[in-house]
This record gives sequence, structure tokens and C-alpha cells, in this order.
Amino acid sequence: MKIAALGYYGFGNLGDEAVLAGIRAALATEPLFDAAQFLVLSNAPGETTRLHPGTVAANRWKWREASAALTGTDLFILGGGSLLQDATSVKSVVWYALMARIARAKARRVLWWGQGLGPLRSKVSRFLVRHIAAQANAVTVRDKKSSLLLKEIGASGSNEIVADPAFALSPDTVAVPTTDTTIIALRSWRENAGVHRLFPDRNMQNGWRDLAGQARYLSMHLPDDQDFLRGFGVSNSVDWRKDGNGIGAVLGEIAAARMVIAMRLHALIFAARCGTPFVALSYDPKVAALAEACGQTDALLDVNGESLSRETLSATIARVRDTSEARRATLREFANRQGELARRPAQIAATLLM
Repeated sequence: MKIAALGYYGFGNLGDEAVLAGIRAALATEPLFDAAQFLVLSNAPGETTRLHPGTVAANRWKWREASAALTGTDLFILGGGSLLQDATSVKSVVWYALMARIARAKARRVLWWGQGLGPLRSKVSRFLVRHIAAQANAVTVRDKKSSLLLKEIGASGSNEIVADPAFALSPDTVAVPTTDTTIIALRSWRENAGVHRLFPDRNMQNGWRDLAGQARYLSMHLPDDQDFLRGFGVSNSVDWRKDGNGIGAVLGEIAAARMVIAMRLHALIFAARCGTPFVALSYDPKVAALAEACGQTDALLDVNGESLSRETLSATIARVRDTSEARRATLREFANRQGELARRPAQIAATLLM
């Protein structure tokens, strides 16, 4: 059996690599896929096969190579992540739609896996997404917003709400933290006005030491996050692509940490999956949505709001620390539910191919 997956893979983004790892972990729970070949259409095929042992990869930008690699595919997976959106340009939607058309001609079955949709502002984007959704054998989305958007644009057929594929990963969680480290995962956003308010002297290392004690900096998107951190005096962030610091190692660090403070969505998903308390610095509705879904609204701060300050951040960190045990229990319960939902597309895939 041959499975092929297309997503935002091979671009140096740990969140998207966790999505791919989660898809594979979910498929591994279905005996039907035990001996399946797993092909990834990637921006960096060599990097993908190194990070995900057991996969083969083809260059997503080389049409002939990608098309040839898809020949004989039993199941084509589109997702996860937010692939179908035109926030910056319609070109991305056009490209994924073309690839989906090619895959539909090559594969026995097509499955959308935990897809996040929107915004879809242009008529062209809406038409294309409606068209390729109708051609899929099954559509699963990662949230209610994406499900409603499909209905809004007139996509035929049903869709099922599941969870972000990263929740299918199973780290070796610990009952209590084994380090006193706080994991910090930030990103550049809108000229970094919110971060400048927190660290006006641009000395982030001293600032976080005062706020959170021993800190470990995680660059989720390389090299962008590293470059951003260097601008605030941080030169020792974790490079998860080197020295064995892959997805499993990062999950292990987060599971052992006292707390996570993050803007990056998948850093917060990792924290929730590991049952590690977090402070969410929201720059995008998807970050706020996660915090609300797992009952952590009192650990949520708006990076875009004028109310963000050292004082409000310090008070939030203290509140999370003081209630850490209760939060760990809440997050573990949430993660278990999400894990079941994240594995649901694998069950659908098995049914499609039986």
C-alpha cells in the first residue's frame, strides 16, 4: 500500500513537522497501514526523510517528479495545517488546488486530514476550495470555524471536525516536572510592538530571567525565530534540526519543563499534549481559541493589546505557577480527548480503503 501526503513540509517549521509526525502516528494505530510506503511531497526532501525515518520524499516544486511519485498511490492526504487560505495571496490556494487535482487523478482515495481553512476572501479561492472539497472522498477539519467556512462557500458533502494532528503524538509525559526550566517560544509579529513593551531595553535574556527564572528558548520556525531572538539578545535558542533535537526531543523537554510561555500555536499544543502549564501570548485567533478550548483563558494575554505589560505578564506567570497541579490535570484530560479526535482520520482512511 502507498500513502502520499502534501502539507507545508520541509520549510523549517516544527509545527508543520509535528503535524506530519502526528499523521504517521495516527496511521500507525491502524493495522491496515502497517506495511504501507509513506511518500511526502516536500520543500526539502532530504531534510524530510532525515527528520521522519521510514518516509520517502519527492520535491513538491518539480511537477514531473511529484506527479511520477504519486503514481500508484492508494491514499492521498491533504493536510494538516492551514494550507487553504489567501491571507497574503491567492497563489497558495491555486497551487494546492492544482496539486489536489493531480493527486485525484493518481490516487484511489483522497482524504483531507485535520485541515484548517481561511481566510478565503477571493471568489477564485472559494471556487477552487469548493471544487477540490467535492472531489475528496472524505473531509476532516481541525476546528468548527473551518467546518462552517466550507458550508459558507457551498462545498458539497459533509465534513467532520477532528483535532490538530500533533495531538496524536504520544510523548513520555511525567507526573511532575523534572526541571525548573521555562520554555519560551516567541515569533516576530507586527514590528514586535508587544515584545518591545515587555523588553524596552531589547535584553530578553535578563528580562525573562526576572520574570520566569531559568529559561530555554525554542525557535519553532527556522531561521525566522532565531533571527528574531537575536535581535533581542538571545543567541542560544534550541535548533531542533541539529544535534538530535527532533520532535521527540522537544516534546521531552516540554514534558519535563515547569512551564511554557509561547506565541507559537504548536508550542502551546505541545504543552497541552504533555500536560505542561502554559501562558499563551495570542497574536492570532487560533492561539486564543486553543487556550479557551482547554480551559486556560486566565493564562491568555493579547500581544496586540495595549494592556500587555511586564506587570500583567508577571501576574499571569505567578497565577499559573500557583495553580500548576490543577492545570496539569485539566490539560491532560483535554489532551486525551484531543488525541482520540486526532486519530479519527486514520480510522476514516482505513474505512475508505477496505
